[in-house]
Amino acid sequence: MKRSENSMFFPVLINLNKYPCLVIGGGTVAYRKVTTLQNFKAKVTVVSPKICKSLKELSKRNKIKIIQKSYHKNLLKNFEIIFCATDNHEINLSVYEDCKAEKKLLNVADVPELCDFILPAVVKRGDLSISVSSQGKAPFYISEVKNKLNHVFPSYYADIIDIAGDFRANVLADKKLNTSKKKNDAFNRFFEINWKKVLEKNSKKKTQEYLRKILKKL
Repeated sequence: MKRSENSMFFPVLINLNKYPCLVIGGGTVAYRKVTTLQNFKAKVTVVSPKICKSLKELSKRNKIKIIQKSYHKNLLKNFEIIFCATDNHEINLSVYEDCKAEKKLLNVADVPELCDFILPAVVKRGDLSISVSSQGKAPFYISEVKNKLNHVFPSYYADIIDIAGDFRANVLADKKLNTSKKKNDAFNRFFEINWKKVLEKNSKKKTQEYLRKILKKL
């Protein structure tokens, strides 16, 4: 089965709190899928007759639910988003046909022609999420791009995005900043700040106070 040349995956962010996820497979690939989903607070159920130690540990900590038995199409009924993480081509095809019949969204690990959606490589810093994809063509190269992004966006960007969110809320609530130009001028002031230096010298709370003082001067 070949993917149509006209196929194109559209990048989108989904609130997984509304869509419990089923992961079919119990090995290391399934574990990687599960940990990625947990980074975005997804509710995950894993089904497989064999479950790796890492997944069992997550289950013991009540992070995921495990159904330790072979896949059957009846398992799909309580889920809208399905992840197939097995190395068994027959199971992959069976899940694909079942999801197609039940109109469920499916991702099959490393088999883009069976996917309704694919997972990009993600660099996450708190609420800042940066994703990159090759439309499934060259995941090895995307891994290199992700490594570069990890260096471009160090861990302190998690604090920056929190501060930026508070700053935006203050700008929108400030009655003095009552035109688009004034609001954009305020946002441009935010970009003038050397955030790495500021965060090294101040706690996040003090930094927010510093920003409020900037707003008073506008």
